Amino acid sequence: MYAFAIDSFGTSPQLRELPVPTPGPGEIQIKVRAAGVNPLDWKIADGQLAESGAPATFPLTLGINVAGQVTAVGPGVEAFGPGDEVFGMAWPHTFGHGSFAEYMTAPHDTARALRPEDLDPVSAAALPMTGGTALAALDWLEIKEGETLLIIGGVGSYAVQQARARGARVIATAAADNHPYARSLGAAEVIDHRTTDVADAVAAAHPDGIDAVLDLANDRDTLAGRIAPLLRKGGRLVSTVFAADPEALAAHDVTAVNFFYRAAPGDMTRLADLVASGDLRVAEPTAYPLTQITDAYTTSTGGHVRGKLVITAH
Repeated sequence: MYAFAIDSFGTSPQLRELPVPTPGPGEIQIKVRAAGVNPLDWKIADGQLAESGAPATFPLTLGINVAGQVTAVGPGVEAFGPGDEVFGMAWPHTFGHGSFAEYMTAPHDTARALRPEDLDPVSAAALPMTGGTALAALDWLEIKEGETLLIIGGVGSYAVQQARARGARVIATAAADNHPYARSLGAAEVIDHRTTDVADAVAAAHPDGIDAVLDLANDRDTLAGRIAPLLRKGGRLVSTVFAADPEALAAHDVTAVNFFYRAAPGDMTRLADLVASGDLRVAEPTAYPLTQITDAYTTSTGGHVRGKLVITAH
């Protein structure tokens, strides 16, 4: 089969032929239909997450998000069977085989769910990592109806929609040409972060403070000195780039956390339900065939991708 793999951390991934992986105990084999591309893919390739999982096996096929068909199951698997259409995510540096391939294997009890018939494979593959991060971060923030939430960068499109579905007033940041798109997703206010100081704009519009911040971009100094002061006492803050100082912020009556998404059982089903109810629109996917994965990977590492890049394998 064709797979996009690395021979060691820090090397450039290459499309090459590798054996089709067979499922071991507790694993399922998936015929990949589509695989979402995430910034974490190239961070895994660089070895930035090497310490967070089990020792990797090389060659290591990249790819976290997947939508595909179960083609075989290992001993002890009861949740899925051959022919099931599934979607979800797994960590290739931990489990050995990623989704940038024609076939992959992964533990059956990782974040995976049956794919609803009305959710096509490309859309399903665009959903798990970014949609799940937004879902879990908003759960931690305990966003309530009527609260005001500032979302800065990253998985903003999914977070805006989910926060709006929970009844929050959402302030989003986006370049000027993306303002209509952000408003269409449910943002009540949109700030052009390229031409406007976000902290000044929020402070002017909300002099009594806001309730919560989901920050996916700022460094420690900016977060502590400019963004956190926007919160009223009792406010909550999530940083997905590990820029928060929870102890220092607690002294100012702000609860903060540095957040890394670990998908929980049920997350993918919840995301599928949000799509089915109309509360979540999948980010606009741009599909590349597996034979052009190098182009998609290069685009992802360049940043500033609107929507979602997806690889189609079958």
